[in-house]
Order: sequence, then C-alpha cells, then structure tokens
Amino acid sequence: MRQETPDGRTGRDARCPAHHLPEDPGSLVDPYSALEDLRGTGPVVRVRLYGRFDVWWVTSYAAAVAALESPDLASDQRCVHPDLAEHVSPMRLGLIDKDPPDHTRLRTEVLRALSGDLPTFRRHAEARCAELVDALVPQCSTDLLPALIEPLVDETTGAFLGLPQRVDTALRTAADRLLRPMASIDARRQILEARLALRRHVRTGPPPGSGHRTAPGLRGDAPSDEWVDVLLQMYGAGRRSTTDFLATLLLDFLSQEGWSARCRTPRGRRLVTDEYLRLDGPIVRGVWRFARADTYLAGTPIAVGDIVIVSLALADRDPAVFPTPARLDPERAPNRHLQFGHGTHRCIGVPLVHALADTLLATLARRFPEARTPGDDPAHRCGRVSVFRGPARVPAALGSRRPP
Repeated sequence: MRQETPDGRTGRDARCPAHHLPEDPGSLVDPYSALEDLRGTGPVVRVRLYGRFDVWWVTSYAAAVAALESPDLASDQRCVHPDLAEHVSPMRLGLIDKDPPDHTRLRTEVLRALSGDLPTFRRHAEARCAELVDALVPQCSTDLLPALIEPLVDETTGAFLGLPQRVDTALRTAADRLLRPMASIDARRQILEARLALRRHVRTGPPPGSGHRTAPGLRGDAPSDEWVDVLLQMYGAGRRSTTDFLATLLLDFLSQEGWSARCRTPRGRRLVTDEYLRLDGPIVRGVWRFARADTYLAGTPIAVGDIVIVSLALADRDPAVFPTPARLDPERAPNRHLQFGHGTHRCIGVPLVHALADTLLATLARRFPEARTPGDDPAHRCGRVSVFRGPARVPAALGSRRPP
C-alpha cells in the first residue's frame, strides 16, 4: 500500500497532489458548487484541509455507504496516524466516536431509554412549541431563531437528557465552541476549554429523586466519565445541528407558495423535512473515519492511519441516486438521504429531530398559516463559525394568527 517516488520518498509525502477546499465550506452561502467540482475527479479524492493536512474526501453516494459500512474504517480517533493526530478535534468524545464493543453496549442502552421516553418528549415538545408560538405577536416581523427555534430545541433537549433547566448564554457559548472547525491550534485550545466547561455543567445536574427527567447513566450523584461524554455530545452536537436544520428549514420553506397546505398531514410534513435534510442539511464537511488497516475504497488505496471524510452533502446530491439533486422537491420519495449517517452509527436522535420538525411545522401552519420569510438570502448566513451549517437569522412576517 505504501507508495514510492523515483527519488525514493515513501508514505504520506509521496501521495498524489491534493485538491484545496475553501477553509470553511460550511460558512459559504453556496458551499455545494465548490464541493461539486470534486465529484468529477472521482468517488474518493485527495483533499488538503485548512492548507495544513491531507485527507481522503468521499464524493459519491455509493462510496459514502461503503465507507460507513467498512470494518476497516474506524470511528475511534486512536486509529489515526500520529502525524495527523493534532488535526483531529477533541470534540470527538461521544457515542458516534466509539467502535464495538463499547459502541454496541452504549447504543443499546441509549436506544432503550429513548424508545421508552419518546412519547413524553413529543408531548413536552408540542406543549412548549404551542406556548412559544402563542407568544409571537400577530401582524409583526420577528426573528424566529431566538423567539422560537432556539428555546424549543434548548429546553426540550436539555429536559430529555436530564440536564439542569438553566440554559444561559455562557452554556450555549461553551457548547458552540465545542463545535468549532479545527482551523488552527488556537481553535483546538478553545474546544478543549469548552469541553471542560460543559463537563462541569453536566455534573451539576439534578440530584436523584428530584423528579427531573434523567437520561440513562445519570442514575446517581456522579455519572461516569463515559456517560458524561455521551451526554456532552448529544447536547452539544445534537442541539446545534437540530437548531441549524430547523432554522434552514423555516427560512426557505416559509418562502414557498402554499407551504402551510403541505403541512396539513404528517406525511406532507415528513416529506418536506426529509427533502430539506437532503438538500441543505446541517452537515456539510462530513463524517470522519480513520483507517485501522491498509484498505481500498471505491478502488482507491487507503493507508493505515489515514483520515477519510465522508461528504454527506455531496452524497445527498449525487445525481446517480437523486434526480435533479439541486432542486427542492417536496414530494421526493423515496428519499434515502444520509444526513443522519448510515449503518450501525446512524444517529440515535433521528426520532427526536423528526418530532421537533413535525411539531414546529404543524403548529406554525395551524396558528400562522400566512407567515412568510424572504427566503435563503445570503445576509442571513453571516457570522457563523461551526462544523454545522445554518443561518444566523430567520426573519419572518407573521401575518394574522388563527385561533387554536
């Protein structure tokens, strides 16, 4: 698997020239055009990130599924080559960053708790969403991000995980810093500091017997380090990616003619949700994997220790799987998008995201069916530094309010 040049150089310094990506594609108004340029060069492409290190970038749907299913590509960053270790974010600490048998054990426990408590989560989300929507002022313009989306996601996610009800600016700032791109050594330091701050927050959760909803693992005064990390990832990454997705969904969908009519049925709301996840989901950079052995992916040799990034954004716009992939199709079915991942590491929060999206669309369509947004204007995408993609504002003209 090791390559050699005529002058005798071997290994990573003998690789094919790498393509350069924009430093932060997720912050671009249209990152997809830049990413699409890679698709024509092959299903697995050598890419230089932040001008500092090289990775393998997976561009096709078939190669993405193969990578996510491959036993030779690990989720555990300990498989990365020592030369690349400093470029891996210390945010990689939770369930999706583990391999069997630890991943199997933890996933089973989380799914058991989630399946039993999903109806409770749904009722809580519906009640809180109704309160927030009722607090909106008719015939006015408002930013739905701080007025509706952020409090809905913050409070329902925190309650489900059994975290303290206090959701202040300092906590949200620490959670967002955990999700900074690894663009510099200073970013790595900020991520480490945020991780420590969030650990302290998790450990100050409600005491046993307080009647507060708890997540698995928060069964005693001192949750294990393993469970603290699981909860950190579920709160930090889960909260931010869900907030970003719901903001993207409302910003564009409420600008579409007849949007409220499409929300009259659960099927209509589900089709819309899945199409926006596919078309403009929160994960642009992709899912990281680390080669635990020399292997091949779509015919491309991958050396042990290499980083492989599965571009979910490109996979979900692969014309071989999705006809007219750059066009919004609210009736697209089937819609086998990969925004939640694939296989054994598929996101366990899928039913929570669907419940929140369904509740939000149904409540807004019932109470403010005339609400309108200006669409995905570039001005609403500014100022974001995150591994996830989402707008900074969701301005909406609400129109009249219908009775409950």
